[in-house]
Formats: sequence, C-alpha cells, structure tokens
Amino acid sequence: MSVPRLVACLGNPGDKYRMTWHNAGFWVADILALEAGVHFINAGLFNASVIPDGPDLIKPTVYMNRSGRAIAAFLDSRGYNANELLVICDDINLELGRLRLRDSGSHGGHNGLRSIIDSLCTEQFSRLRLGIGSPSTGDDLADYVLDTVPEKLEEEASLMAHNAADCVTLYLREGLTSAQERYNRRLDT
Repeated sequence: MSVPRLVACLGNPGDKYRMTWHNAGFWVADILALEAGVHFINAGLFNASVIPDGPDLIKPTVYMNRSGRAIAAFLDSRGYNANELLVICDDINLELGRLRLRDSGSHGGHNGLRSIIDSLCTEQFSRLRLGIGSPSTGDDLADYVLDTVPEKLEEEASLMAHNAADCVTLYLREGLTSAQERYNRRLDT
C-alpha cells in the first residue's frame, strides 16, 4: 500500500450536521488543516487543501452516500490511484473512541464507503474508522448517526478526533504498520 496522496474525510455538508456523529471524518480534516496551518477552498464537489509536504486533503460537499462521486473525481483530476487514498469515517461497529486503520476491506454497511467502493470499483484503499458506538436497542441507525453528539460525550469525541489526526500524521511519517500498531489498540491500555 502506498503512502496516501489523498486523505478524504467523510461527513455531510452544512451547519446542521457539523456536530453529528456522521461528521467525525470532517472533525479530523479540520484538525489536520488547523495543525498544518492551511485552509479549505471550495472546488465544487469537495472542499480541498494541501498539507505542506504531504497529501491533498478533502471534505466532499455532497452527502455521505454520494461521497464516491467526489472522491473519484478528485483522484481522476490528480491522476492518483485508489491505493493512494486514505478515507476517514465514522463506524458504529466500534465502541466510542476506538480507531481502526486498515489497508483495504469491505464497506461494512457504511454508505459513504459503499459509495466510494462502487465509484472506484475496488476495496483496495486505506480507511481509518472512528468508533462512535451503536444506538440503543430499537433506536434507528440513521437517526443515531445524524444525532448531535450529546454534551456529556463532546470531550470524548474530541479526543477521538485528535487521536485520529495523530494516527494520520504517524501514517504519513512512518507508514501504515507503525500507525496500526499504535492506534488499532485501545489507547487506555
């Protein structure tokens, strides 16, 4: 797997979704941009930036389930291959705060990843999943991921996003294996 030339962070556009669980990828993008001292510029299907001496960084401006269209367009415009892509997204199958970095895999029921896999016709791209926990029994999944993060969990969600940004930085600096060894385990152990 190549070092990423594109880091695509998933979420939904608009202020109403800013602090929802489904926008965890956007939180990481904003941290990476802030730490690098760069700003996003709207380029139609995505807001884009470049980390100095690093990869392109984008936040699609389309809804989560259409993310593949924006990411495919960006990859095509730069001549990048899918294996040069790192996608950052939420994951209900991981407990809150857990991170899981992989070099490939299925969509696991995530509509943003499903859209990307369908658009690129491959599962061969890196992804960093941020654990947001799962809804209580009987709660609707769509409602859960679009719920605003409860105030009592804001600090934990923020810590997770900062850890994810650190994971990306380590991946870019030392490679996938180093980042996996550090961040795919529970951080409190």
